[in-house]
Amino acid sequence: MFLYENLLEEIEEFNKRGFETGYIGESVLEQKIPYVFLGEKGKPSIIVVGALHAREYITALLVLYQAKRIIKQNFKLNGGIYFVPMLNVDGVRLATEGIGWIKNKTVVKKLIEVNKGTYFGLFKANANCVDLNVNFDAGWGKGKQNVFFMQPMNYVGKAPMDQPETSALASFTQQIDPILTMSYHTKGEVIYWNYHQTGKRLWCDYSIAKVLARQTGYSLKLNEGSSGGYKDWCIQRLSIPSFTIEVGKDTLTHPIGFSEFKSIYDINKDSPRLMLNLITRKKHPIT
Repeated sequence: MFLYENLLEEIEEFNKRGFETGYIGESVLEQKIPYVFLGEKGKPSIIVVGALHAREYITALLVLYQAKRIIKQNFKLNGGIYFVPMLNVDGVRLATEGIGWIKNKTVVKKLIEVNKGTYFGLFKANANCVDLNVNFDAGWGKGKQNVFFMQPMNYVGKAPMDQPETSALASFTQQIDPILTMSYHTKGEVIYWNYHQTGKRLWCDYSIAKVLARQTGYSLKLNEGSSGGYKDWCIQRLSIPSFTIEVGKDTLTHPIGFSEFKSIYDINKDSPRLMLNLITRKKHPIT
């Protein structure tokens, strides 16, 4: 099991070895959301995010190991990569540890009531029972599966980016001003790449998506009937390519067991580095 405390220990190891680490903000329950930066400052950068959904915590380990691989292999980056392995830190703790670590009895009562029990292994939301990947300000509340009341998944919140986690990631993204973002989810082995782009932007983003699809073997899928995601916000508000990558075979059940990690990692281990190096090449049409 890969826990939040394990992530903090790993981040501290990056720090001890001289790599930039920090926190993009805090969660509902005031837990820090860490990041690590690899590469060169002052050059174009991308952002890679894992575990926006609680039960998809295997993606946090994937993002962490993508960063560790770059260091281990001493790969040269044509720019920089900001890795945010675990955005939904409260939700991941619920999914992996249960309810016992939360001291506020009112919060505990509400979570158990909304979840209809104390097993949180299938929970997707944060500690406010908001699904973070429908809480961004891009077609907020217009997704086909969106709901406007507390649920373990699909609840959009009371307003766009009213959650500390989404607000922190949006602010961090605007501060970094990346040229591309990637966010990892489970499952299905598909890549979502579009959100109402038109003209040259549509074809540029599609050309990048095709490279990512070839590299992973995943299928490209249109984003029909879905809104409010981090990818959607990056495409609409920042006008940059952004991808939601669903890892793990569709036949697997949630939460995906760590016995599947090696297979997922082998497919996706080099994707951030390759995307950064691709998009920073002057010959690429996006530039």
